[in-house]
Amino acid sequence: MKLRIHPLFVVLCLYFVFTGRALALAGYTVAIVAHEIAHSRAAAWRGYSLGAITLMPYGGVIDGGANYSAADNIFIALAAPVFNALVAVCVVALWWLMPDCYAYTRDICVANVAMCVVNLLPVYPLDGYRVVFSLVKRKQRALRAMRVSGCLIGAVLAALGAATAFFEFNPTLILFGFFLIWGALFRIGDAMIMHLASGNIFDKNFRACVEKRTFCISSDAPLHALVVNLRRDAIALFDIVDRAGRVLFTLDEDDVALISTECELSMPIAAAVAKTYPDIQN
Repeated sequence: MKLRIHPLFVVLCLYFVFTGRALALAGYTVAIVAHEIAHSRAAAWRGYSLGAITLMPYGGVIDGGANYSAADNIFIALAAPVFNALVAVCVVALWWLMPDCYAYTRDICVANVAMCVVNLLPVYPLDGYRVVFSLVKRKQRALRAMRVSGCLIGAVLAALGAATAFFEFNPTLILFGFFLIWGALFRIGDAMIMHLASGNIFDKNFRACVEKRTFCISSDAPLHALVVNLRRDAIALFDIVDRAGRVLFTLDEDDVALISTECELSMPIAAAVAKTYPDIQN
């Protein structure tokens, strides 16, 4: 998974360093890394990989395409805010056990709560946008509306951040405002999610020892259960079985590659095979 650092994230880091808020910087960095790890793991569990992530002040920006189901999109999008919420809950629980650690962990808790709440907003390019986008029928109209709202909310936040200069200056509002505006205008992070089967996973290095593995899996299992078992250093064969364990048919990696590009990865294996190979005999 490639990691890119956006200039706004660098600006945020410099602000924390020059204002002597190293603990706050550490807290936000932990929250952002936790957020992206959750996206990455959720994508892998559903049979996808993250091609790259652009690290922003409030997380890494990823976007969805049209080659996977709404359920997969929602699962991947919500995994990160939910994980941030769990981290915050764990930190609060730690305070009950070790009250002395409050001063050192408060920023981690606040940062994770902020990451959770902010990313649930239905504004492009936040995670909440992807949930709404997956649920609505008129997707292009919804996308335009959430991009406009991103610009408007970003402008308001930037103005509020500038106004704090007369009280207690808070540049994070300005940075977050510019983040929303930049994301809405330029659509950062498009097409960051891809099938695991679409990468270089089929390029085997036969000069080394390549393992040959055989799996037995139910025909009712989702297609992504096949894809997540593909490895570059091994050749996989999949015996598709019924509930009694009888082999119905066998799929090799070429079959999995074709089926996974033709069908949604949430589709049951039997249905995906029937759609791709309508003449197959069980």
